[in-house]
This record gives sequence, structure tokens and C-alpha cells, in this order.
Amino acid sequence: MQSVCVWLIRCIRKNAMSRHVGAVLAVVLVAALAAGCAGVTVKRVDPGKRVESFDRSALSSSRPSERTLAFLKQRDLEDYWKSDPLGLIIMLDAQYRDDPSGDTLFALMEICHLEAERSKAVPEDAAVRRLSCALYAYLYLLSLKDNPRGNLYHPYSRLAAQFYNSSLARYLLYARETGLRYEQGRKLRLLVGHIELDRRFSELSWNPEEFAGFKLAYEYEVGGLETYNVNPGLGVPVALIRKQQERDTARPEDKYLPTIEQTYAATAFLRINPERVSGNAFTADFELYDPMETDSIRLGDVSMPLEIDLTTPLAYMVANAPSPQGITGLTDPEATAPQQGLYMLQPYQPDKIPVIFVHGLMSSPRTWLSMLNGLMGDPVLRRRYQFWFFKYPTGNPVLYSAATLRDSITQVRMTFDPEGKDAQFNKMVIVSHSMGGLLTKTMAQSSGTHLWDMFSDVDIKDMDITPDERAFLSRLFFFEPQPAVSRVVFIATPHRGAGMALGAIGRIGRALVTLPATLVKSTAGAFAHLAKKRSSHASQAMHNLDSLPTGIDSLSPKNPALAYLVEAQIQVPYHSIIGNDREAKPGGTDGVVPYASSHLDGAASELVVYSGHNAQEHPLAIREVRRILLEHLGEAPRTGEKAGTGRP
Repeated sequence: MQSVCVWLIRCIRKNAMSRHVGAVLAVVLVAALAAGCAGVTVKRVDPGKRVESFDRSALSSSRPSERTLAFLKQRDLEDYWKSDPLGLIIMLDAQYRDDPSGDTLFALMEICHLEAERSKAVPEDAAVRRLSCALYAYLYLLSLKDNPRGNLYHPYSRLAAQFYNSSLARYLLYARETGLRYEQGRKLRLLVGHIELDRRFSELSWNPEEFAGFKLAYEYEVGGLETYNVNPGLGVPVALIRKQQERDTARPEDKYLPTIEQTYAATAFLRINPERVSGNAFTADFELYDPMETDSIRLGDVSMPLEIDLTTPLAYMVANAPSPQGITGLTDPEATAPQQGLYMLQPYQPDKIPVIFVHGLMSSPRTWLSMLNGLMGDPVLRRRYQFWFFKYPTGNPVLYSAATLRDSITQVRMTFDPEGKDAQFNKMVIVSHSMGGLLTKTMAQSSGTHLWDMFSDVDIKDMDITPDERAFLSRLFFFEPQPAVSRVVFIATPHRGAGMALGAIGRIGRALVTLPATLVKSTAGAFAHLAKKRSSHASQAMHNLDSLPTGIDSLSPKNPALAYLVEAQIQVPYHSIIGNDREAKPGGTDGVVPYASSHLDGAASELVVYSGHNAQEHPLAIREVRRILLEHLGEAPRTGEKAGTGRP
């Protein structure tokens, strides 16, 4: 265009033509200039929309990114793409083999993705295109190490990872729906060639054959949790559903797994060998990673973050579990007695410190869901700790439930560490809520003979009771600190009792509680004998105690056992988290337990949060437990976290 304009100008200047011809040429010149220059314009637009156009890709729209469009236009391939996209893919694939280029791979993965979207009506065709997209995205990420301008943190690199994850996820869905399973040597068709499956690697404790199926984390939206523990990276987060195991044939450790449908978080990854083994054939390994153990993977010579979703599998398991039996555990302890004990969500690992969560009155392990979700979001905590839950019928007496907790800890030790060589087991931390704190406290206290002396001035050995009754009373009244427990956390714990146990609510609740028949029968003779052999200094409450107390009785401020336990030394470091429903300051009440009952002198830290009785769900309480667990490891908290404040 520029040369034509110059020629016309010269003709006019030399007057080599008639005036009429010159006028015509002048008009042509103006038209030429208008065509060559006036077509370029600028106009004001909304900056936000303009920025969005730069971020557009085949993942977010029906058009490829500006990078791919420029690639096609510069090579005069735009019409080819519109008329024969599959032919273009075959041509670009051959071109890449002759002249490897990141631009070519980027265009290939976007075009394959768009073609997969257009082929949804034919699932098999869409699956082939998605697997091809995953291949080109994977090769693109690998090519960055050989590209001086390559950068794994560049937006295009993250986009390539998203193409890989999205395409592999959709292919896994196709495999689930069609019953396609891993088989060494199986060939998976591509638009150009195929991928042959080679090895299978699993980091999980269970064999892949033990899982009944899987759900993609991408398939679900979680509600009811404040935080979402997702780590962007490479791979597809999944929830693996383990087959229900028969208790009589299961491994010994299986008795500590919950009876609900067990769901485990994992990340699936297809590791493709970039070298074609023959023609257009690739080999690939299928890998499953445990996000509780691993948060990065090697891609060539580079370490890349693993895509992780811990929240969705946890929420899926809880949402599909039977309703909690908190009320039944209060009113009919015998009905839930078979389920009492310690449970773990992951297989036992001797290199991790156990954290046991103990729920409160009329509650269940589900009360810890927000706490667990928040703690698992910290990579240090999930690598160093294993989380356990103690479930018990809260209608039973506190001292009886405490004895059950002690027995459960002993049984776990005998199962997993009978020789007592696991140093991490001896660093156990117990985090407790409400009534659970009263159970927990006895794990770190010595009763001596003090509790028994409050009831009787006759040595238990001299009591005229059966051996079974003597053994039962000994479990309740005589205990020593558990060697494994090295730190405890109390949340909204009524160390000095709760007034509700005295009022109308307490009377109604007490009337509704039906203690297990076997428990009542085994203690009837013992309590009848105690009534005749009261200690001369026994309190009026002791004199009125002619039968086994309920869990609600155990919370009464008049319960003399509480008076002893609140004064007895706690022989490990302990921390208090207390709710105040008016302000985040010492004093007041959480609506159930007053500050005066929850406070303990000598605590390593105390945090008061603006909360009702369910303080364990408060984000600052979760943050404080995280700080305590890091402190337990000897890890310094992050900048701005101070002991006992939970705030900068």
C-alpha cells in the first residue's frame, strides 16, 4: 500500500498527466490512504473488561486465547482451523515433531479442548480429544525447562496446568462411567496416536483394589464449612471410597476405623513419557498421591505443587454418614455403647503424633469437623500429626467415660506399639470440648486415694463386694496420668460445673437418661455397701448419692468429685480456650459455662473468644489450636501469632 501511495504522489508532482487524470488519481490517493490508515482506531472501554479479554482462553470461553489466535493468524491458519480443526491438529502435531515449539503445543491444547467441548454428544470422541489436550498441556509444561523464556510461574504455565487438570478430570469421569479401569498395557486412543499405560504407583496405605469407587472433588460444592482447603497445582483431587470391611476378617487396626463409609483424599496424576516409543505412541504411569503426606511432585527436573483438596472428601464422608447420635448417647447410653472408643480417619502411622479430639455432652465427633478441616489446611500439621476421635455415650458418668478413654488409649498402644518404642505416641495431645474436658483432665492427673476417701473411710480392698464390683470401682476412683499424654487443650470446659445441671433443664435431662442395665446392675451392690460405709467427713452430696450418677449429675457444681479434680495438679502443659457471648474478654459466660468455671490458674495460655458454647468452631479457636500444635512441635508460629491471643 505504501509503494502505491508513493507512485501516485510522484505522478501528480510531475504533471505527467492531464488535469482530469490528475484529479482522478488524487481521489484514488485519498481512498488508498483512507483504506491503509483510517482502518486503525482506538476507543475507550472499561478497563476491567479489557483485562478480562487478556485472560480469555478456551477454558473460559468458546474461543482460544489471544496467544493461540495470534499463532493461527501469523501462519494464515485461522480459516483452516475453522474449516478442518482435526486436520489442523494432525498437521500441527507433525510440525511439532519436526520443530518443537511451546507456541505449537499451546495452540494444540486449546484447539483440542474446544473440539472436546463440541463433541460432548459423543462421549468417546470427547474423551479422545480431552486426553489429547492433557498430553499437549503436559508436554508444554515439560518444554519450559528447555525454553530460556520458560517460567513455571508464568500465567501461561498455570493455564497449561489447568488444561491438564481439567482434561484429565473429564477423562477420569469418562473412565468411571464406562467402567474403564487401569490395566498395564492398556492403550488409550489420542487424536494422533495413543498412550499405553505402564506402571501404577499409589502412595496410599490401602491397595487400589480396596476402593469401591471415586468421586472428583471438582464434582461437588461444599457448604457448612468456613474454609476450603485447596492447594492449586498439578493433578486431579479425588475422594476415594473404601469398601466396607468385615470386622471379623479385617486387619486388627480396622477396628479403629469409623463404621461409616470411609472416604480418603487423594490426587490422581498421569505421568507421560515425553519420548514417543514408536511413531505416535507414548507410555504413561498412573499415580495416586496422599495429600496428607505429599504436597509437591517432580515434573522432569522441576518440583511443582500438587493440586490438593482436603475439604471436599471430608465433607462428602460426613454428608453421607448417618445422623449423629448425640441425643441418643445422652438418653440411652446402652444403645450407642458398641460404638464407643477411639477412631482414626487415616491408617495408623508411627512417625506421627496422635491428636485425640473428645466431644462434649449430647454431642458426637462431628462437632470437630470445622476444627479438623482448619487444622488439615496446614501442611506442617498434616505431615506431623494424625487425628483421632473419642466417641462415648455422654449420659454415662464422667468418671466412667474417663475410664473408657484410658482403656482405649491403652488398647491402641497394645495394637500399634506393644513394645512402647514409638516416641511419637508419647507426645500425644488431647483437645477437648465441654464435658470432654473433664474426661481429658483425668488423663493427666493422679487420683491417689483422695477421690475414694471422699466416699468411704474403708479401704476398697476391705469392702464386702464382689471382685467384679471392686474392679469396676477401682477403674472409676483410682487413676494415674497416662504416659502417652503430653499436652491437653480445654475448650469451654466446666471445671467447676455448670448451673444448668441444677436447674429445670438438668432435672429434665436427668429424668430422660436411662443408664445401661448392665452398668446399674454391676454397681447396685457396691453403692448399697457405700451407703452403709460413708466416710464421716463425706459431704451431704455424698450422702445423697445412693446410685450411679448420670452424665448430667457429673456436671453439677455440687459434685464433690469436680471440687477435687479442679484442685488436683495437671501434670502436663495445658491450655484454655473459653467462650464469652458478650465480648472477647475474661468474664461473662458462653451461655452454658461461665468464665469462672472454665478458667484454670497455671494454664500455659488462655484465649477468650467472642462465642457461645460451641467455641471449638470459632475461627480464632481453631487458629489457637493450630498455634498450640506448632508450639508442641517446637515450630515457631507465623509472624503476628501470639500465645493466648490468637490475633496480631
